[in-house]
Amino acid sequence: MIRALFAASAILLVAACSENAVMQPLAEARQIHVTGEGVVSAAPDIAMLTFSVRSQAPGASEAFAQTTRLAGAVLAEVEAQGVEARDRQTGQINLNPIYARENGRGYDRNRVAAYEAVMTLNVRLRDIDKAGEVIDAAVEAGANGLDRFHLTFDDPSALQDQARIAAVEDAMAKAEAMAEAAGARLGEVVTISTQGSGGARPAVLTRSSMAAEAAPVIAAGEQDLRVTVSATFTLK
Repeated sequence: MIRALFAASAILLVAACSENAVMQPLAEARQIHVTGEGVVSAAPDIAMLTFSVRSQAPGASEAFAQTTRLAGAVLAEVEAQGVEARDRQTGQINLNPIYARENGRGYDRNRVAAYEAVMTLNVRLRDIDKAGEVIDAAVEAGANGLDRFHLTFDDPSALQDQARIAAVEDAMAKAEAMAEAAGARLGEVVTISTQGSGGARPAVLTRSSMAAEAAPVIAAGEQDLRVTVSATFTLK
């Protein structure tokens, strides 16, 4: 009889403990999620240029030879302007047929009248102030067009670090303000990550053709380098 009473009491105790465990679950940690942005402005230190050289001739080899000769002359003139070998590069090389025209009916794709050879040349300028002179010299030497021109940073890593730090500080300031408004205190950081690219938005100029006397005057100005971070903090 006594053993039965002890057993019944034990069962009631376990049941009571189980009921309390269900009715009082562990409190979940409170968290806050924010995004922060960091912006660093700086003057770009290099200019990237892409020239095109093109020639047409009745034969493919002749067109290619003419374009190669002109491209060599352009590169030689760019070198004479003080651009080092590491900053001069041949880009794309294309050879395209030019079809014969029919009488008022477009082109006859069964007859090739000539060939056009096209070569692009990429130039990196470490002295932005010389951009106008280099463009003039390249056009005089045989470049048919300045296809692309943009200003950027040679090594943006230090600026990216500054922008990341500013973005984290911005995220923390927002989180602290939100926590205070909610009557809480900001706790430890749980996660933090970078969103998107930390690169700069380069200033870009594109022109289909460029006459020597129309070479632009370059004003470097400043560019913004932006970094966005996503952060999660605990609340106390």
